[in-house]
Amino acid sequence: MQAAPKVQLDFVDALRGIAIIGVLISHAQRNVEIYQAMGREALMSPWLSRYAAQGARGVQLFFVVSALTLFLSARKRSAEATPWLNFYLRRFFRIAPMFYLAFAVYCLAPAVLKGHDVPPPGTVLGTLSFTNGWNPTWLLGANDVVPGGWSIGVEMSFYIVFPLVFLALHNFPRTLAALVLLLVVDVVTWTPLLGHPPIADAQLWQRFVFIWLPNQLPIFLFGIGAYFVLFEQAGRLTSFFRNGDRLHNGCWFMLAVAILMIAPQWIDDPRAVFLYGAAFAILALSLYRQSYRWLVNAPLRHIGKISFSGYLTHFAMLQVARKVLGKLHADTHLSPDIYFLATVLLALGGTVLVSTVTYRFVEVPGQALGKRIILALEARRASPASAGSVSQ
Repeated sequence: MQAAPKVQLDFVDALRGIAIIGVLISHAQRNVEIYQAMGREALMSPWLSRYAAQGARGVQLFFVVSALTLFLSARKRSAEATPWLNFYLRRFFRIAPMFYLAFAVYCLAPAVLKGHDVPPPGTVLGTLSFTNGWNPTWLLGANDVVPGGWSIGVEMSFYIVFPLVFLALHNFPRTLAALVLLLVVDVVTWTPLLGHPPIADAQLWQRFVFIWLPNQLPIFLFGIGAYFVLFEQAGRLTSFFRNGDRLHNGCWFMLAVAILMIAPQWIDDPRAVFLYGAAFAILALSLYRQSYRWLVNAPLRHIGKISFSGYLTHFAMLQVARKVLGKLHADTHLSPDIYFLATVLLALGGTVLVSTVTYRFVEVPGQALGKRIILALEARRASPASAGSVSQ
């Protein structure tokens, strides 16, 4: 299998930065309007509330970018002696150290220091094993174990099936066919699945059907399709996005932006998430061809680099922002819109600071440990071979 060439991926970090900022914005909106961060019922301007809430689609942007980079990495490392064992080791040590630290901070520490209740064992086990997305009862209290843990469970579930996906989708036509098939199945089965919930809590069942891997898998496939367009061969699409003129590329960029601007205002159906997936794939293709400096820049790339830590720490930073604004009596002096913006700025600043530290001292050492384990296993496999050659 031919290895993929080394490519510039600054746009990938920028997209991750956009994704985590979007997620933080959506949670800031929920803090104001749902969790009454201002100490009372408060509604933001309808247009601002609607767009802010759709920042949650940053999770789907993470999925698109993840699938694209996973395929690129798997192609590059396909010549390794045990590529899939190494893949799982890299993925586990990429995710687990920071995730388990978040579990200690958000779940264990409050239980030990403040006597808070610990979620049921099934919920804790399902979350820590990254299988909470396969059982709706585990999902119910997953955010009490690690806030936002559902999306990481979906990501890890995709890692489980990734070798099969990688081997099955070895070109763009297959990826496109699989994407269309999955979209049809998900769209058609949505209503019947919601109409016959197997559990008593219909609302929980609806949430579960939305987030579980079969419903999110098309989002990953949009990222895989983008990979083939950029780094393999996808006919005229590949030629255009590698060599096309900037004017036409700008039109595609504007199409992606238009979808992202129009969808929140006109579409309420949860199945619109697939439209976001398409828009994010187009956005990735456009930024690869033309990295706009106002979008692909050093600050945003840094936020993208620390975005996994940021995803786990921004929940705490939102609470810090709430306390700071409370001390300043901002809840009584600011309008809900301005309070929301102040929350976003304070929480984002805190998230960047804290996540830069956790990235350096938790994520990087965790990834380094995974690499050392891979090298140790390779050395063990090489030793018997060397001994055999010497004895001959």
